[in-house]
Amino acid sequence: MAREASLRVVFGIAVLDLIGFGILIPQLGVYGVRFGASPFAVGLLVAVYSLMQLVAAPVMGRLSDRFGRRPVLLVSQVGSLAGYVLFAFAHTLPLLFLSRVIDGVSGGNVSTAQAVVADITKPHERAKGMGVIGAAFGLGFVLGPALGGVLGAWGGNLAIGLFAAGLSALNLFNTWFFLPETRKPGSPSATARTLKGSLGVLTLPVVGRCVVLVLLYTVAFAQMEGTFSVYLLTRFLSSGPVPLEGGWLVHAVHPDAAILKEASLRSGALFAVVGVLSALVQGGLVRRLVAPGHGASGQPASGGPGGRGGREAPVAVVGFGLTAAGLALLPVAPSYGWLFPVMGLLAVGSALVTPCLSALVSLHAPSERQGAVLGAYQASGSLGRIIGPALGGLLFTRLGPTAPYGTGAVLVALGGLLALSLVTQVRMSGAGAEQSS
Repeated sequence: MAREASLRVVFGIAVLDLIGFGILIPQLGVYGVRFGASPFAVGLLVAVYSLMQLVAAPVMGRLSDRFGRRPVLLVSQVGSLAGYVLFAFAHTLPLLFLSRVIDGVSGGNVSTAQAVVADITKPHERAKGMGVIGAAFGLGFVLGPALGGVLGAWGGNLAIGLFAAGLSALNLFNTWFFLPETRKPGSPSATARTLKGSLGVLTLPVVGRCVVLVLLYTVAFAQMEGTFSVYLLTRFLSSGPVPLEGGWLVHAVHPDAAILKEASLRSGALFAVVGVLSALVQGGLVRRLVAPGHGASGQPASGGPGGRGGREAPVAVVGFGLTAAGLALLPVAPSYGWLFPVMGLLAVGSALVTPCLSALVSLHAPSERQGAVLGAYQASGSLGRIIGPALGGLLFTRLGPTAPYGTGAVLVALGGLLALSLVTQVRMSGAGAEQSS
């Protein structure tokens, strides 16, 4: 009973954290522009959170190994609370950046939350326990952007920041009163893996290609996330681009309060569609597509050769194709309404790619290197979330509003070709496993 109660608290912590983060996804561009940011600066504003999280996660892991999970979670939640309050009252671009730096450092507590799950579950229950964190991520990304759109339209960054701060305060309350210390002698280490050691992982069959694929895919998708709200303002709610000397384009967006309100609602609605569709596809369609496989469905069976994910790879290829099509169509959508089916393509593509790649990595990682391999895979995705928004903002500023999406479509298409070769590699790996058994 104590274990189940702790799992519920961890689930609540992760959900509230991710709702608070998801609220800001479609709004950062809106308020960056409000304070005079270029699209490149907006991309950096999105990327700095992931950069600080990547830096902070190993440090928090080591601290929780030494001082316990509970103190690290409490301190990080105080940091999140401070960061969101600063965001609420920010009136300049440097303060917005500072708020995201604070929240990114505090967001490094994900590794500590995962360590709590590892502390209180037995090895054969570990995957199910980690699924609690995954479910929280999905729910947070579904609810967050929709709430952000409504709150942004109603009260701007003040309403968004204070609401997210309230969620952090609730997390602080739950952790203080309902989460006991779980760290005991012999508990698994919470030290998060970073990019160190990733080069060795690249030599592993199947796994190495998945690490490269998640980097390509995340860079492309994050380019869209980091620039979309500015694109929406430029394309549908403002006078559009203005050419400057040297042939570069800067996007003259001088929105009044009504336009900012409209941008908040529209971007929030579109990201809500992405979140809901992704959740539905991951929760239902992917399970059927890979069944009776193993991994993304969560059930052992004999779907692929050797039961090693024979169906995940073809499903991932389809996901790459849908995402490439969505990114290519995004800049040619004739009106705001047409963005909904285009974003729907992106949502379904993402929902097919993400769980299938992670399942393949888990299935093909050597048992003695599971932690290092999964850590390298996650670090590759984090690197993509740093590079993508910054690159997208730079392309947007220098080459125009369509550049991030055209570049992203090319990256995903190249990834799709690599994923096609992955299908053959998975079959060969499965056949080899059958022969050795």
